[in-house]
Amino acid sequence: MNRFIGKHAYQKTALPHPKIEDAHGAISVCLETLINNLKVLEQKPEAGTETFNKVTSKCLTAIYILQSSLDFEKGHKIAESLFKLYEYVKQQIIAHSKDQELGDLKQSIFVMTEISETWNSIQ
Repeated sequence: MNRFIGKHAYQKTALPHPKIEDAHGAISVCLETLINNLKVLEQKPEAGTETFNKVTSKCLTAIYILQSSLDFEKGHKIAESLFKLYEYVKQQIIAHSKDQELGDLKQSIFVMTEISETWNSIQ
């Protein structure tokens, strides 16, 4: 992928978000950001480029935020299951960063889209 295409794909993920009013909205934005950045990684920007590094970092940061926002005391099994799903996606991102053929980004996008749609359906 040439640098222009990669830069354009990255810029699309850096769009400003509307003002976040509550924790639910913050998680929604985090999920959306993660999905968008996973889609950029799926386009295989060249490893080591600014685009690749920034998008990978954004994905891992989003995963960290999502994992650290889980309430294991109130959420019990649901929180544990979400943690495991987030961990799976994190491992796919790391595998992809080492060798772009290793990480299953398509499955990661599917998982995160399902979580996002479910999260957005509850208020």
